[in-house]
Amino acid sequence: MNIFYREHGEGTPVVLIHGFCETSEIWEGFENILSSYGRIISIDLPGFGKSPLPAGPISIDMIAEIVLKWLKDKQIIAPVVIGHSLGGYITLAMAAIDPTYFDKLVLFHSSVYADSDEKKATRDKVIDFVTKNGVDPFIQTFVPTLFYNKSHPAIEKVRHIGVMTRVKTLIEYTKAMRNRPSREEFLRQYIRPTLFIAGVHDEIIPLEISRKMSSIGSKSTFFVLPESGHMGMIESRLIAAEAIGRFLKD
Repeated sequence: MNIFYREHGEGTPVVLIHGFCETSEIWEGFENILSSYGRIISIDLPGFGKSPLPAGPISIDMIAEIVLKWLKDKQIIAPVVIGHSLGGYITLAMAAIDPTYFDKLVLFHSSVYADSDEKKATRDKVIDFVTKNGVDPFIQTFVPTLFYNKSHPAIEKVRHIGVMTRVKTLIEYTKAMRNRPSREEFLRQYIRPTLFIAGVHDEIIPLEISRKMSSIGSKSTFFVLPESGHMGMIESRLIAAEAIGRFLKD
């Protein structure tokens, strides 16, 4: 499958995987800072932006297999992968498929846990709402919840990216997130360095949940963004990039 991507810098390959209702555009500015640490490769996940959605129902594992094959076809060897939210689910699934392929992982406001029953019910409500009302009204209310600063100037840009999401893509990925398995046991046995980045004011993944997750893996480390919600690459751009830079060098 053809996956759209952009590149900045050279050296160690660092792959950026965006979150739900986002595209590679979400990393603009952030990828420029990171390019001083390596070759930054930002992709559009299948179905988002300029990458086509696979036919039929999808799963997190299916998307992970597609992205992993693409990385190998492009001969992007031993990359560091940074996954934001949904992108973190894909990152963990790829590492579970081929645990030795990646040099390091960064889970940026993401989770190793499967959805709780309550969260699954919320996903079902999203599917029902978008089926009846379309993408735009969902994005208008969803995007501000991602930010600590509810008047942040980037909210409109993220909304603009989000409303471009196709209805089928939004629904299929919501189902895939709802049905994804836990990666807790995988992380417990994973031997490659993993960095968890969490926001103090994250309404999607509470800080203490992130802290708990980071204690699971023997090679996991934890970094907190004190002035960030779920969008640390925007709200705490420089601090987050510096933390990742140190992680890449270690």
